[in-house]
Amino acid sequence: MNPSPPNDPLPPLLATWRVGPKVNPHFRAQVWSRIGSHARQSWPAYVRSHLAPWSFAAALVIVSAGWLGHVAGEARISARREAMVVSYLVDLDPRVQAKLRP
Repeated sequence: MNPSPPNDPLPPLLATWRVGPKVNPHFRAQVWSRIGSHARQSWPAYVRSHLAPWSFAAALVIVSAGWLGHVAGEARISARREAMVVSYLVDLDPRVQAKLRP
């Protein structure tokens, strides 16, 4: 990165620049009143006021649980099917017993 040329007026100007926001004397009281109004709200009232996000979250949990249950069931069925096939082949041909064990 190249340094600024010596005649560049920007660095001294930025060094003198200060931000002076206006002070609101009622800021703290307004914040605590907003916190207090939300603290008095009951759980059912909170859920009613936020019904859409909670409904979406519940639907997402239900769909995820169903999908995971389906995947786990398919894996279990596949493992049982494989064990049955091996057992059947061993019972059918005793020569395969050395290779396949249930």
